[in-house]
Formats: sequence, C-alpha cells, structure tokens
Amino acid sequence: MQKGANTFNQTLSQEVIQAARSYHISFIRLAPDKFLSNQRDFLIGNADHYKGLVAEDLLALKQILDMCAEENMPVVLTMLSLPGSRWKQNNHNQDDLRIWKDQSFQKQAAKFWQDLALALRNHPAIVGYNILNEPHLERLYNSTETDLYKVNQEEVHQILFEFYHTVIRSIREVDQETPIILDSSTYADSKTFKTLKPHVEENILYSFHMYEPYEYTNYKINQGKFSYPGQINGKNWDKKELQAYMQDVAHFQKINNIPSNRILVGEFGGHRTSKGLAQYFKDLISIFKENGWHFAFYAFREDVWDGMDYELGDKKLPWSYWQALEKGEQPTLNRKEDYPVFKVLRQAIEPELE
Repeated sequence: MQKGANTFNQTLSQEVIQAARSYHISFIRLAPDKFLSNQRDFLIGNADHYKGLVAEDLLALKQILDMCAEENMPVVLTMLSLPGSRWKQNNHNQDDLRIWKDQSFQKQAAKFWQDLALALRNHPAIVGYNILNEPHLERLYNSTETDLYKVNQEEVHQILFEFYHTVIRSIREVDQETPIILDSSTYADSKTFKTLKPHVEENILYSFHMYEPYEYTNYKINQGKFSYPGQINGKNWDKKELQAYMQDVAHFQKINNIPSNRILVGEFGGHRTSKGLAQYFKDLISIFKENGWHFAFYAFREDVWDGMDYELGDKKLPWSYWQALEKGEQPTLNRKEDYPVFKVLRQAIEPELE
C-alpha cells in the first residue's frame, strides 16, 4: 500500500520534495498544468489544437522529475488539462467539455499521452500516468438532478470507457509497463464505481477522490456550521456513513475481480479549519487501510492557497501574511508537524512494521 500526497503547484522545489521524503510520503501525485509556459497550455501548447509536446516545457518537467529521482521520490503524473478539456481555472472559470463531444479531441489527447509516455517511459521517477484529473461528463447533460453521480450514468461510462480505451491503446504502443490510472466520473466520485466499466489491459488502476460530505469539507459552504462526526444536512456522518458512501468501490472490485492494489484514493482532504477534521481523517484513512487501497492526501505545501496546508494548523493566517504577498514578498510560513490534523496524516504514512 502506497501513501502519497498531491502537489499542484506552479513549480516543485527540492526543499518540498525533501520535506515530503522526511515525512515518509511514498509518492507525489503531480499535476504540472500550473507550471509557467510561453504557450497557452503547459506541455500541450494549445488545448484548442494539439500539435506536439512543447519542447521547453518537457525539459522543465524532466528537470523536476530528475530532482524527484535524485531524492528517491516516485511520481504519479496527472493532467488537469487535455486537448479539448482545458482546466477550468485556466479557462476563465468555464468548464471545457469539448473532448466528450468531439472525437478529434479524444484522438489528440491520445496522441498527447503517447508523446508524453514516449518521452518519460524510462524516467526513474515515473510510476504512473493518471490520464485526466476528475472527469465530469455529467455536465454535458441538462439535468435537475442534484446528485451529479446519478446523471446518465450508463451513457457517461460508455463514453468514458471508449475514451480511456483509446488513450490506453495509444500509450501501450510506446510504453507497455508504466501503470495507467483512471479517474472515475463525477469528479472521481466513488458512487460512480457502480457503473464504471473495467478494462482488460494489464497495469490499470482505478481512482476516486473523497471530499464527502462536501458541505463539511468545503470552507465556503461550511462556514463553521458543521463538525465531524455529527449531523450534516440531516444525516449523521461518522465512520459508518463514510464506509457506506464508498461501498460501491469494494463492490466494483468484487464483481470484476479487481485486487485492492489496483485502487487508488487519488485525493482526499478538507479545509484545515473544519471542526473535527483530525477525526475525519482518522476514520477515512482507517477505511482505506482496511480495504488495502493506496491513498494520497490533498495537498502538501500548496503554493497559492493555504486551506489544505495542514502543517499550518487550524487557525486563519494573519492579515500581515496577505499584505506581504500583495507587496510581492515571500513571507515565511510557520509550519509545524505536530498540529493535530497533520499529526494524523504523518502517523498514517509512517512505514508500518511487518
């Protein structure tokens, strides 16, 4: 069982890699989409029309991966953008769903991943290709359904299966070994494992993300109203309820004979000021371990947002910090390893005695 952390920063410094290693984080799930580029979209060039990897961007990524290899830090590489699917934060806060309606974009995405796999297949840091972070095809459909994971699931998962099949086949033409990781739909919601279609190829992992109940983990919605365990929107959330929410994953494994080492909890987290977050993490992690699933918390030392930087404790940062940022300064953050929430994570990822 591998226990990792996510980093979606504008760069990845050797200091952060070393800190992750010191905490026994066993892999980093890295999204390079925020890395600086002279092109519209890092690595891709332009998500409106992929023509080939941007050479200087690939070099920058390889330099980061070289650092990771030097520090003995494995990397799962994921993409927030693909051709026809530009990441919302890089797209004027608009969803880009073209890839699900236009086969030409799916072919471009498959070619992008083939090119990237060819470039990285022998890199010592790379341990997985996570094709697309949090696909959400359900947004294609006008629906009044409040639970997105219930929207057109048979059709959604047929589209997703065919897309993943195309990308897998394209990657395997140049790299037969590196594990390929597939997020489920509805932003990688575990509920969608109910209709997720498995693939016959070898070295395939299936991934979901866990931020439920969202009313609790999301700061803007919670605003101090909810704590864990407790009543959240009329339901008593505790470990039993968390287990029930994720039960479709275990069922997917059972009916498709998928071993637990082929399941990755690619992200889980909550706003660090949420009341009861340490217990929430304890319960989640105990469920992951009971099921034998790999997991990666979100996030480790995020650069532009402090909400899920658990080394900062559960208090808001002082106003002076934000004033310094506005002045273009780089104020030092007072990170500590013994804050209760981070302590839970730290203990969870420590090597276990055989």
